Amino acid sequence: MSRLKQIGLILVNLAFYAFLAGYWYLATNLPPWHALVGALLSYGLFLTLRDRLRIPGPSPLIVALAGVLFFLMFSPLPSLRGLSQMLWLVLSAVLFRLCFSQLAAFPSKAGALAASYILFLTLPMGMPRLTSTEPSTQPGEPMDVAVIGAGFGGLAVGKELLDSGVTNFRIYEAAPEVGGTWWHNRYPGLHVDVRSALYSFSTYPNPDWSRRWAPRAELLDYAVSVSKAFGVRPFVAFESWVQGLQFNEQTGLWDIRVGGETVQAHNVVMATGGLHIPNSPQFAGSEDFSGRIFHSARWPDDADLAGKRVAIIGSGASAVQIIPEIAKEAARVDMYQRTPNWVSPSNNTEVPGWQQAAYRYVPMAYKFERLRTHVGSELGFRATFPLDSEYRGGLEDWLTNYIEGTVDDAELAAVLTPDYEFGCKRPLVTQFFYPSLNRDNVNVITQGIERFTPTGIAGVDGSAWDYDVIILATGYRVAQLPFPIEGLEGQSLEALWEEKPAAYESMMVNGFPNLYLMSGPNSGLFGSIIIHIESAANYIAQVIDEVGTDQLIQPTLEAQTAYNDDLQAKLQTTVWAGSCKSWYKLDDGTIVANNPYPISEIVYNRAQPNWAHFTITER
Repeated sequence: MSRLKQIGLILVNLAFYAFLAGYWYLATNLPPWHALVGALLSYGLFLTLRDRLRIPGPSPLIVALAGVLFFLMFSPLPSLRGLSQMLWLVLSAVLFRLCFSQLAAFPSKAGALAASYILFLTLPMGMPRLTSTEPSTQPGEPMDVAVIGAGFGGLAVGKELLDSGVTNFRIYEAAPEVGGTWWHNRYPGLHVDVRSALYSFSTYPNPDWSRRWAPRAELLDYAVSVSKAFGVRPFVAFESWVQGLQFNEQTGLWDIRVGGETVQAHNVVMATGGLHIPNSPQFAGSEDFSGRIFHSARWPDDADLAGKRVAIIGSGASAVQIIPEIAKEAARVDMYQRTPNWVSPSNNTEVPGWQQAAYRYVPMAYKFERLRTHVGSELGFRATFPLDSEYRGGLEDWLTNYIEGTVDDAELAAVLTPDYEFGCKRPLVTQFFYPSLNRDNVNVITQGIERFTPTGIAGVDGSAWDYDVIILATGYRVAQLPFPIEGLEGQSLEALWEEKPAAYESMMVNGFPNLYLMSGPNSGLFGSIIIHIESAANYIAQVIDEVGTDQLIQPTLEAQTAYNDDLQAKLQTTVWAGSCKSWYKLDDGTIVANNPYPISEIVYNRAQPNWAHFTITER
């Protein structure tokens, strides 16, 4: 063999194992260093054993075994975590390469890959659970875990609990269906602002997204499908409103007020999300308005805007999706803008049928698309979100040119162009907003609102406008707790967070043992929230598995303080500390909503709990 060919084979092998490490890290929640070491170990063991060890058996058996091992190399048992998971994957990878190398004929190699292909299609979620998945809760008895909320966060926690063999849990959901924010929000034009391929669970890909950025109806259908595929639907108690949590120091349990009863749990996971409690500002005279007022997050099913004069207050993520849709039928739409936002065109095209077929019947095709999207998002964050970014200026110039080239009125284009850094406020994504402002029936009003009148809105400049409908697209109370929570010594979490919300790893709070937050302070990130959800659910499941039902766990105050001091110092180097005023940060500059690290680092930091940062006591 020529030296050039040898180098080529080495490079091909390294590329294969680099992909393997990336896949293990992104798709199986294997800690990053475990994934890298595991891939290198697999390659080293294969090189060591290939001339020393032969797998016994006839060729057809080796073909079948290679196919099974190829599947197992990407599909660990759900109950495995950390080192045991790495050993499973390494052993599968080494044995696969040994079997595959023994197959000299091309038809045999093709047969092995065909066998694995059938397994991938038959078991799209990988290896099934080997333990019971039936609820084991008993009336009057404490649950091992109570999960509050059946959005994507609650569903992810339910999956991790079942993977760990925990069946004594319940998921309390106030709505009549799963989906969280995608059930509560239903305004026209609603779609996700992250590419669909990345806005899905790594273990449950959806090849049927109709658009690059999926619409609300498909996201809700996906949530229902996830609840069934993960096996958690039987654990969901629908239309169950939780009214409060109180830690009982005598029993060491959490008392949960739900409906007209109180239930108890050893552990409680808050998966209530942050985009469901409307932020509804109070305007003078609103009670006198003769028309209809509603918040975009509570869009009425019977809302009829055809031929109506509509005011939409706000210019953020909801408004830029709503306006292009309602402008098609309303007589007039006026958007009240306080501050313009950076809006990027999304090119939200339909996914071609051939591509959907490829995602469905070529399992790795979807995984490659997911990896490609993730890498693009990660590089984009690293390039543009540092406060001293050298690239952000070019992006802002490009977006300014886009605004000026899309909006016909030059004065209006200037009004719509932000004077602060891209990313300082939430970047918005839609291709339809700016073109809709060229319509004759759409206006942008920048004067402040003095009051509502019986017929409409009076501006601070003396202007008056008549409306039939006023829509509040004024965002959400992201930091507001949905109900009272009392920890040790009756400490109120709301009071503790009144000045500065803070948590350890955004998930746990000193003084609130065995309470876990899926969307705690500084849990916001750039990219897909689903990746955060998966890593957080995995982390929480590890903690619950460690303490079981006999122990209490909470972060030490020192660890929590040190974590947040480091976090805030890093945040001050990001664009979120820029010149704008946003709901991300407090008046003193403390940033309470976002995490300053790229998703890969967040997942890495959460791969395994640092037990030295916790106080663990007997219950």
